[in-house]
Amino acid sequence: MNDEHQQRRSPLSVLGLGAIPFVVLAAAHWTIGPLVRFGDWAQYMSHADALRHGRAYGDIGYIFTSRNPFIGPPVQPPGLPVVLAPLLALTDGARDSALYKLFMVGCVLAFLAAVAVYFTREGSRPLAIASVLLTGLWLETGFVTNAVMPDAAFCAFVWAIFCLGDRAGPWSWRRVAAVTVLGLAALAFRIAALPLLPAVGLFALLHRRTAGPRAWAPLIVWGACGLVAATMVPGTLTFARLVPRDPGVLVQSVVNAAKIYPFATLDLFLYPLPWNRANDVYHLVVCGFAAIGLAVWLRTAATSLLALFALCYVGMLLVLPMQDGRYLMPLAPLAVYLAALGLAVAVRWVGARRHRDVPLPAAIRISLAVVIAIACAALGQELRRPTPLALMDAPGVRSVFARLRAARDTTPVRALFMNPRVLTWETGVPAMGFFRADPDTTLAELRARHITHVVVGDLDTDPTRAPSIRDAVENRPNAFRLVFAEGAFRVYAFDSTQVSPR
Repeated sequence: MNDEHQQRRSPLSVLGLGAIPFVVLAAAHWTIGPLVRFGDWAQYMSHADALRHGRAYGDIGYIFTSRNPFIGPPVQPPGLPVVLAPLLALTDGARDSALYKLFMVGCVLAFLAAVAVYFTREGSRPLAIASVLLTGLWLETGFVTNAVMPDAAFCAFVWAIFCLGDRAGPWSWRRVAAVTVLGLAALAFRIAALPLLPAVGLFALLHRRTAGPRAWAPLIVWGACGLVAATMVPGTLTFARLVPRDPGVLVQSVVNAAKIYPFATLDLFLYPLPWNRANDVYHLVVCGFAAIGLAVWLRTAATSLLALFALCYVGMLLVLPMQDGRYLMPLAPLAVYLAALGLAVAVRWVGARRHRDVPLPAAIRISLAVVIAIACAALGQELRRPTPLALMDAPGVRSVFARLRAARDTTPVRALFMNPRVLTWETGVPAMGFFRADPDTTLAELRARHITHVVVGDLDTDPTRAPSIRDAVENRPNAFRLVFAEGAFRVYAFDSTQVSPR
């Protein structure tokens, strides 16, 4: 077997071995629908349905409220809906099809394949396997294949850019074209790809002699496309406007992120043990290894495109007013790689203390063996977890949807619901999500959005906003008429003309 064939084969074997835990867990999750807390997927499906039927892209029924913009923007980026539209056509508009889950499995495998290529080229096949092992398993512990979402495809595009950008040699026009197209695809799938712009700019500046002036070309094209989108596409800057301008609010966002993301990072390394305290100790140890790995990796990779993107991406996470562990997805493979590398370095250090010379390849193989054991233990724990509740299986949800769908057939219906985009996708009823306000402000917003029905009940998913809706119903009873109740839900007809205090 020649060297060129071996180089092509190696990433495939890394993916084949490393993706096994992910595939096993995805198969175990196959019959589970989108979970109660998932809602973005329904908006992407609604956009795809609009494209399929020739409606305006934003004609999806979702009622946006600036009082809770974190539910989702009025329109999502078009990348995923453009891909989903032909899938909807193939399934004849089916709400639930194995084709959607197969698509998500393919997106995750593409992401893991790019990770395998990147780290295998760095010269360590075992560490590449380790990164793919834990990254893929972590992704599926979050039920990433159970709803159509753009995150995995976005990460696949970004990591493909890393593979191209960090390859040695000057940038050819072919490489420039590939990076530019992949960057546009990443931005079309998720606005979170924006850190690519400063990262590529810094890379072109720091590597101006080796990469050449062509490395600036993708940044110029992305910037031009961004300006066009910002001026011509409604809703493009929705989340940009949420970045705090007030220094005090900005500092608070950074503080909140600093409280949340360190603990979210621990999740990347999974929970392989059945005892909480033992997992705490495990996380402390693995974070120590990751710190060692980071110090070693930065000696040679501090100016790599991957490192520069990680720096810019973390900066973005710190200033955004919303925090979620899934936003760490693009950095997950790097975190696992660094932990495995740090473990290998620690093995060599222990060997030296015992006057035994442990070659680096042997230390890396030991590190991989430990990661395999962690992955197997974590997979076992996940397989024993109780099946989480899917929204459509929650008591009362199907009845609420059926009653609102029936009401829509005879009179205009616009609803307030805990997960508005799923309600709209499943029933065609325009819907708005919960928000936090006093009773008078709540009723004013309901009137402004022409809401006709209010569904009280949140399945414990929104403890900060659901009380505002309950308070409005309790304090302004003359404006609400109970239509029916089932499960955790009470459905009220809202009379906007009867809003005086009791």
